[in-house]
Amino acid sequence: MIKIIFGNMKTLTGIWRVTLVVVLLMAFSTITAQETPMLVTTEAKLDNVLLLKMTPEKYVEFAIKKINENLYQITKQPDDVMFSVESTGNWNLSILAENPYFTGKDDSTHKIPVSFLGLFVENRGSNWDNGLFSNMANATKDTIVALSTDKTSLLESGVKGNVGSSTENAFILRWKFFYEDEALKIRKFTDYEIPDDTYKVGYYITLSESTKNSIIDQ
Repeated sequence: MIKIIFGNMKTLTGIWRVTLVVVLLMAFSTITAQETPMLVTTEAKLDNVLLLKMTPEKYVEFAIKKINENLYQITKQPDDVMFSVESTGNWNLSILAENPYFTGKDDSTHKIPVSFLGLFVENRGSNWDNGLFSNMANATKDTIVALSTDKTSLLESGVKGNVGSSTENAFILRWKFFYEDEALKIRKFTDYEIPDDTYKVGYYITLSESTKNSIIDQ
């Protein structure tokens, strides 16, 4: 008969170390039964879980109409995108456009460079985005970044770590044209000749595990 006794379970830097004490009962035909302890150690690494929750349709769309030379009216604003992150590990978030141009829905020959539109991330969660010495650094905290086909970092884990639920990590992605007159809702674009149309482009948001150690991990 073999007895298996489970020792204490401890967490050491993301690794569960389970010590199993196996007691072997060895019987001999001419002597009394004897128990011999055997120490067996096993290790298993638990991967972090990262979950991005956002609107399924990942594209940005707006409509524009020419008023006169270099003066345009935005007749349909791009929709804000609400998203959240649930994670058991620290994470980074980036964005890139699927194509280098917005394409007209009415006429696919109508093209506008994706850099025509900018974006920023508004933090609505309890994890702070005040730089690398807080929970995370927000690259758009005090500025607008242009949409691009190059991967653009938006949020990066800070030394305090950004582990948390959708309550700690809740955000809104907001789009913004670079030349605006908010009062008139009319934009002046000096370098473009834009046909009237509704323009659309897809984009990818990438959530990745942070390789940097936070204070919590140390």
